[in-house]
Amino acid sequence: MEALRPRTRAPFAAVTAVTFAVLGAALAGSGLWGSAPANAQEPAAARVVPAGSVSTVVRITPVQAGVVPDHLNAGLLAARAQAERDGAFRATLEAALADGAQHAEPALATDDERPDADTTGPVSDGDQPATTDPVAEPDVRARAAAALAALPGGDAVEIAWNHPDIGNHLGGVRLDKPTVMMLNSHRFEAQPERIEATVKHEIGHYYQGAVIAAHAESAGSWWNAYWQLDAALSPVFGSKWMERSADCVALHLGADWTHYTSDCSGDTAQAAVEALIANRMP
Repeated sequence: MEALRPRTRAPFAAVTAVTFAVLGAALAGSGLWGSAPANAQEPAAARVVPAGSVSTVVRITPVQAGVVPDHLNAGLLAARAQAERDGAFRATLEAALADGAQHAEPALATDDERPDADTTGPVSDGDQPATTDPVAEPDVRARAAAALAALPGGDAVEIAWNHPDIGNHLGGVRLDKPTVMMLNSHRFEAQPERIEATVKHEIGHYYQGAVIAAHAESAGSWWNAYWQLDAALSPVFGSKWMERSADCVALHLGADWTHYTSDCSGDTAQAAVEALIANRMP
């Protein structure tokens, strides 16, 4: 019986081999097993680690346009970073412009805080009030010129009547151009009692500008000299040292009216006023 086993297994093995071959061909033809059809694409999601290492399948999820998360979107992140840089630059620029405006502000000293100063806008030479006496204007101009000529240093200053820089204020002087005193003849016609006091106040600004100009070279620049004068006069007259020291100059020169201060009796204030008139840094 043992000798008969090979003969009985042969037909079965042959049938089995044929069956698997047919099955393999069928599966291969269907694309479920074996080689893929010529037009099939290998899945992009699978990569098998080479033999000899642990077999690992890495799956890559395809990403379509419009569905990238914000924190992974390089274009969006770059745009946001640029916007932040632009915002920081804009803030720096605005701060620099604001700081420049604050530095430039003292260059024009006017009587704009005086309660009788109308700041509604400039009045031109050809826009006189209808009630103005046409004979009065030469008189106020002559009075202002005479008042200026009688003051120390007045011969170095010229009057610019109704200059647009002062609008409708009584007067003004630019500290960087102190030899030009801007006066408003129309306002003087309405308030002739203010002429001499205003001229004496404005020449105080001339003294300030003259001191700055005289020390600009040794200080290194006009602004350095300005800040030296600021450091000298701020402790004496406070944050409004330009106007208050000009008022004290006016009182020292005999003015009967001031707006910013009337208390200039201290020795320190008087010394500062005398230094300004003498063209010295207080």
